[in-house]
Amino acid sequence: MFKNILISGLLCTFLSAESFDEFLQKAIDNSPYLQSAALAVKQTKEQGDTLTRYENPTLGLSVASFTPESGSNDIGYSINYSQPLRLWGVQKNNEALVDANIDNATSSYTQKRASFVRDLSLLFTEYSKSKMLLSLADEEFLIAKKIYDISLAQFQNGRISKGVKLQAQIDYEISKNSKDSISLASMNSYYALLKFAGVTKEQDIESNYNFKISSMQNSINNPEIELLKTEKLQALKEVKVNSKNVKWIDLYAEAESESDQSIIRAGVNLPLTLWSNNSQEKAIASLQANRSELLIQNETNYLNMELNRLQKERNTLLKLIKSSEKIIKTELILLSIYEDGYKIANINLLQLQDIKNKVIKTKRALILLKTALNQNAIYTNYNQGNYND
Repeated sequence: MFKNILISGLLCTFLSAESFDEFLQKAIDNSPYLQSAALAVKQTKEQGDTLTRYENPTLGLSVASFTPESGSNDIGYSINYSQPLRLWGVQKNNEALVDANIDNATSSYTQKRASFVRDLSLLFTEYSKSKMLLSLADEEFLIAKKIYDISLAQFQNGRISKGVKLQAQIDYEISKNSKDSISLASMNSYYALLKFAGVTKEQDIESNYNFKISSMQNSINNPEIELLKTEKLQALKEVKVNSKNVKWIDLYAEAESESDQSIIRAGVNLPLTLWSNNSQEKAIASLQANRSELLIQNETNYLNMELNRLQKERNTLLKLIKSSEKIIKTELILLSIYEDGYKIANINLLQLQDIKNKVIKTKRALILLKTALNQNAIYTNYNQGNYND
């Protein structure tokens, strides 16, 4: 009965564990950081209305009392109305700038989202690595215990000395301490993953996940380069906006009524660009556009080199993983032979411990290689823009 309860408990734990894809999607949907970044896009759209809206008109009313030298007092009044009027072409330039600002805010959100996916994925690989190392520590502990149990039996039968038995005991106790240390590191990596994801409570996450490169595409949609492109377009639109020295004129109309006359006026107020013609603003925006273009070139050159490096690194990692798996198979066969030989005292303890350490070392190296391969895929996906959507 106890066995059935244990199996049922393990099955429930397995079924309740989330896959990484599910965990990632929940983190994206519920992240306050990304929600704040999304609100920045809406904020930019609202700010855009301030650039394209018309200024409010002005209405003036006044009443005057006239006191002639002879006769009774009289009342006069005046009313005036003025409306700022945007000149031809200014509205179009402003709308283009608003669109560029929205594109920039959207690209900024895309870049932050892609970085979030990249960094969360990298933290997951560290969590997955720690779980694999913990499993390896369990395996090392069981091997060390097996060797110690054999040594203890041989010592009791008088086949080995106390010193040899103590060597096996020390190796067993060291493996236990190592397991506890790795367990602590695994716990820290788990909480680091949860904290970054913005999770408010503990949850089970499947640690076994292989990252794949979405596509080896020719066109690069790197989020950082795309953001720089929108910054350049933004600056160019600002140049056009500031290329017009006069953007507004004021149309006005006025009516006055006095005791002996009525007056109607209409006209326009024209701003004079004597001291300021937006030349500085135009120059600043133009310089910003040039800076963005240079940064785009620099980032593109770096990215091309980095993608080339990642591809070569990936090829090397795949070869190393294949050869390491082959070595492990041979080492495990050798370990089994040595264990059998140690039981009948044909093999000494140091030889057995040496091959055991080689097996553990190769398996640990294989874990690190597989982690590096996953991280290679993550960086490649991010650099190619596969996390943009």
